[in-house]
Amino acid sequence: MDEPTLDMWRALIDFRARHGRYWKQALSLKWMEGSDEHEHFSASLRAVRNHLGPTWLYKLRPATLDVQAKRIALLDRLPVMCATINVETGQAIVLKRGESGYWPVPEGTTVEQFNAALAATAAQVAAMEIGSVFGWDVPGADPTSYDGNGRPLSGAARGEPG
Repeated sequence: MDEPTLDMWRALIDFRARHGRYWKQALSLKWMEGSDEHEHFSASLRAVRNHLGPTWLYKLRPATLDVQAKRIALLDRLPVMCATINVETGQAIVLKRGESGYWPVPEGTTVEQFNAALAATAAQVAAMEIGSVFGWDVPGADPTSYDGNGRPLSGAARGEPG
């Protein structure tokens, strides 16, 4: 494993927010003492230690963590999953937040039923369609880029200078 999982990033961001400027030293000390098990997201913090290690932590730049915090804030605007129609096959598919690709909709479930159960809006579905194909860090993966019907907003409607 070369990169943290989404849960690991969440744990690191949370730990930094709670422990301030010297958070890396605090986490290293907790790892050495074994007291990290009492922290929020303790399993994910331990996974960072076990899979990436203390050296990786010390090389981690604040800007990298800031980028991941923005990415997570964007993903948090989306439901865990949504359903849509694959435009190439016409098949109902499931998209998962933060993941590439798609999965089949459970048998006997319609796209509308699936999205209603997860409270997925048309804007969120449109954003997830883009994110699952082009990556979750592109502007199209942000649900605020769409109107209530899931249609892209113009740059002016999004507040961009024209």
